[in-house]
Formats: sequence, structure tokens, C-alpha cells
Amino acid sequence: MQINKKIPDDKTDNDYPIKIVPEQDIRAFHGVTIPEESYQKLEELIYTLELDIFKKDKELQHIIQEKEDIKRHISCILESITIGVIVCNLEQKITIFNRWAERITNISSKDAIGKRIDSLFRKVVFEKSKIDFNSLDPSTNYSDLETEIYLKGSNKIYANLNLCPLINHQNEMIGRVLTLQDITIIKKLEEEANRTNHLASMGKMAAKIAHEIRNPLGSIELFTSILKKDLGNSNESIELVENILSGVKSINNIIANLLLFVKPQQNPKFQLIDIHEHLDESLFFSSHLVKDNEWIKVTKKYCKQSIHIQGDFELLKQMSLNLLLNSIQAMQNGGELIISTKEVEFKDLGKFVEIKFCDNGIGISSENKNKIFDPFFTTKSRGTGLGLTIVHNIIKLHRGTINLSSLEKRGTVCTVLFPLINDFGQ
Repeated sequence: MQINKKIPDDKTDNDYPIKIVPEQDIRAFHGVTIPEESYQKLEELIYTLELDIFKKDKELQHIIQEKEDIKRHISCILESITIGVIVCNLEQKITIFNRWAERITNISSKDAIGKRIDSLFRKVVFEKSKIDFNSLDPSTNYSDLETEIYLKGSNKIYANLNLCPLINHQNEMIGRVLTLQDITIIKKLEEEANRTNHLASMGKMAAKIAHEIRNPLGSIELFTSILKKDLGNSNESIELVENILSGVKSINNIIANLLLFVKPQQNPKFQLIDIHEHLDESLFFSSHLVKDNEWIKVTKKYCKQSIHIQGDFELLKQMSLNLLLNSIQAMQNGGELIISTKEVEFKDLGKFVEIKFCDNGIGISSENKNKIFDPFFTTKSRGTGLGLTIVHNIIKLHRGTINLSSLEKRGTVCTVLFPLINDFGQ
């Protein structure tokens, strides 16, 4: 006799691979004769157990699949968020290193996984932040620490750092979680805002001084011109008067530049400008400076597509000529000036054109870096020191930003950002 076992409705024979043992094999097991009633109960018990095992196996497979789906989902979240996430165990060995952590630190996850976190970043992050991993206990948290990360070359980014213990469900510390957020653009905007406020205060004072000087200066020029006419043929006296007039013109020129620093132009004429055409024209007007020094090489690295902004052509040309002149003068012994453009996008800020002037000249000393945009500051034997302050105001007039990074005796990188035409407020 054999019991008729019913396969569950949602299963097939293949999903339910229970092999029925022939009755004669069971009855003949070790030569023991099993009563009909006992055999039937035994067979029913075996079937019930096999069915339970089958159901438990399916449930287990479902749980495993759910856990794999959750694991993949969490991995996708970690790889998608714009914050660097680094996880290490109690031995300080890195177990998780997401895509944004790669981008911020410029280190691949392949090179990071399995490495000790303190040895990997000792010269990059943690010396600046003064975090001691060896003394970290479960109650220690480091929040909103600003640090500097030096990438390959002379590039530097600012990051916001958070470090906290990794605690399991039994409230045991099983590792550490480090998060890094790139705040470079925020820091640069803060610096730009501080610089603008500083220059605005100085501008008000400079404008008042300029107007106070111009009034008597105009009188001096008028009376000197009258005196020149009255001197007749007295060559020696006329020469002295001409020297006075020359000095007056020089002072007037300085005042004109000072007023240009205060307010670049009363009524700028904005129009559609092709950045590449603008740069080419600026290079044409400064070509004689390059020809005078045959050891200077100018290289253009423009992006392939045309880039347009709204701007005043003459003001922008004045800006570019000033920056080109600075780079050329910094390479008195020769070198290479690289002018590059590309389109960049910043979260919540929109799209910009990035223009870079990179030279390998004398660079800027560390003590002068914070003074380069100050009016009348210059390291040159000649000049008013208003060039970069005027450049700064022209760029601000176009809703742009300027940043200079430099290493003494290695060169300077001047980065200018302008909003693209679709993002420029009309």
C-alpha cells in the first residue's frame, strides 16, 4: 500500500523532489516485518517531515535572497551619496571605501581596502585633524572637523570630517566610521565673500581719497599749463613745468585706476561672448610680450565645444590681459603658460566655465598669498599694485569667482569661474 501524497498547489514535481520509497523495500528493511497500520503512520510521518524540510528550505532561501537584496541596496546607497564613507574594523583595517571617498582622497578602493586607516591617511588627513585612533573609545565622537587634503600635484581640497564608533546591536564597538564631505567650493565662496567685503570697505575709503586728491590736482594742472604759456622761450623753466605736468598726469592715472578698482564701469555693456574667441584676442594683444621672451611657450587647451557667457568684452579683455601679463612677468627665465577651459557643474550652483592660467614661474611666497588682492600691494619694482584688485572687481561684476593657488619657485594656477549663459541671471 502507498499513500497518495499531494504536491502543494503552487509547486511542481520539480520544485518538490521527494522520492517515494517502495513499500516492499521498507517492509524488508533488516528483514523486519512492519504492520500495515504502523507502516502507514511511518510513511505519513516521513512525508510530513520532508514537507516541513522543503518549506523551511524555501523560507531560508527567501530570507537569504532578501538579505542579499538589502545588502545590494545599501551598497548602491553608499556608492551614490555625495559623501565619502570609510569603515574600518577594530584592527583599523578598512572594510568599506565608497566611490565618493575615492573621489575626495584620490585613492582607489582597491588600494584602500585591507589597509590600516591611520597609515593610509597619516600624511593626508589625520595629522591636520589631530585624531588619535589608538586612544579612541566607544564614547568618542569627532564632528565637523575641517581638514585639508593634498592631492597629487599642488591641488588641495577642504573636507568636513566626522568620525564615530561603529556599534552593533549588542552595544559593542566593532569598528569606526569616517565620513568626508568636500567643502572646497563652500570655503572658496567664503573666502571670496570675505575678500569682497574687505575690498568694498577699502574701496569706499579709496574713492573718498581719490576725489579729495583730484580736486586740487585739477587746479595744479590748470595753473601749470597757464604758467607754461607765460614762460615764453625759457627752455629751462619750461622743462621744469613739463616735469610737473608729467607728475600730475601720473598721479591722475593712478587715481583713474583707483576709481576703476572701486567701480570697474558705470554702465557695463553685456553681450554674448564666446570665451575661446575672447581668449584668442587677448593672446593676440599680448603676443608682443611673448615674442620679447623667446623662452616662453604658450599652450592652449580649450574644450572641444563652444562656451558662451554674458559679459562686457572690453572689461573681460582687461581682465585677461592683466592675468596674462602677470604670468609672463613671473617667467622671466622662460617657461610654459597653459591656458585651459572646461565646463564644470556644482551642486545647487549650476554650470560654469572654468578658465585656468597655469605658469611655472617664480610663484607666490606663503606670506604674500593673503595680500595679492589688496590694493597697492605689489612685489614688482614698478606698478601701482591695482591690477589684481581691478581683475577681482571685473570678475565679481560678471558674477564670477577667482582663485589663485601657488607654490614658490614652482608656479601659479589662476582659476576663473563664470556662470554659463543659461545660468546667468538676466
